[in-house]
Amino acid sequence: MEKIKYIAKIKRYNPEKNESYWQDFEVEVEDTLTVLELLMHIKDKIDSSLTFRAFCRSAICGSCAMIVNGRSTLACKVQAKDKIRNGVIKIEPLHHLPVIKDLVVDQEPAFDKLKEIKPYLEPDPKKVPDNLKSESLVSPEEFAMYDKQTDCILCMACYGQCNALEGDEKYLGPFQLTKAFRFIMDSRDGMDVEERVKLVEESGIYECVQCQMCLAACPKGIKPAEDILQLRRIAKDVGEDTPAIRRARFWFQTVYETGQIDKFNLPVVALEDEGEEIKQNLEKEFRERGLREEEFGPKPFKGIKDFQNFIKKLQKELK
Repeated sequence: MEKIKYIAKIKRYNPEKNESYWQDFEVEVEDTLTVLELLMHIKDKIDSSLTFRAFCRSAICGSCAMIVNGRSTLACKVQAKDKIRNGVIKIEPLHHLPVIKDLVVDQEPAFDKLKEIKPYLEPDPKKVPDNLKSESLVSPEEFAMYDKQTDCILCMACYGQCNALEGDEKYLGPFQLTKAFRFIMDSRDGMDVEERVKLVEESGIYECVQCQMCLAACPKGIKPAEDILQLRRIAKDVGEDTPAIRRARFWFQTVYETGQIDKFNLPVVALEDEGEEIKQNLEKEFRERGLREEEFGPKPFKGIKDFQNFIKKLQKELK
């Protein structure tokens, strides 16, 4: 064990002055410290006013989620020395949540969104007995469909890293949608799939930009982005007639037929009457570019038959 010197650059917040600022702490500490232990050292030895959350120190409770060098992580899980860049480690509170003080954020807005998707089992009387003398059996195959999703510790690391929330604060969020998927896949749940899908369609599954940042952020290896893709497929299969579903179907249809997305006709298909104005504006722009009407939509590219055969083969393998 040896000691190393570096600067811990911490973003702080003073609620009394409503002021955010960066503060540098010069430290000389053991090279074995986790980020959480580094923060504890600073609080104990340098500045007792530094505020952060922590509890189990074992990557189980999720309390110490924060941003380290621009990425969400659990402070108790990562070694500080591994995050030092040019002699500096940067630590700040999770994004997309109100800061209470320093590294402590108000989690209520994210939990309020979680409540919207009804994250609890609605027992199916056919599967769940109404007495304690009988078991509610779930086969290994059934459990495997949502096993990984049950590992979520609600640390909100994925929420703090989500790019979709940058553009739409009403977006439900990654862990909320993973929870929705978990209950849809639970064979004991008695709520109609259509009802659960409706809970996540508005400001939910179609707002995800598939940046995959939630996969990198999750300390438990859960993949919310993949769960969201599954939710989109489920929504399509249950036949909900929404702009997003119509858009997805049209995308697949035109890509299959031409290898490209028909952006000219897409607004009307997805938005119906509301899309007419968008289409008219596109037509005006296309004509100003010198395009002829037959050039507004995509034409099949060379080798489209090979592409279609590949799609058919892939569909067959996925069945």
